[in-house]
Amino acid sequence: MVRTTAKKVALGLSIVSLLCTAISLALFVYMLAQHGVTDVWSASLFATTIFFLSCAIVLFFMSKPPRHELRPWDEEEQKPV
Repeated sequence: MVRTTAKKVALGLSIVSLLCTAISLALFVYMLAQHGVTDVWSASLFATTIFFLSCAIVLFFMSKPPRHELRPWDEEEQKPV
């Protein structure tokens, strides 16, 4: 099956979100080394990293093409022979 335009956009945004995850993770590690765990910025960057990661995962699964061809609900079912 082929990805639709919306699914391609979701895949692109998933990649962008993954890049934002990497940037916020690098900033989190830097702030953790400089200021420690109890700093407000460290906690905020940790939450931002988790947020971007969860967005990337959800957008990736939304962008996957369908496994089966969907039939209309009112279509007659074929009876087995």
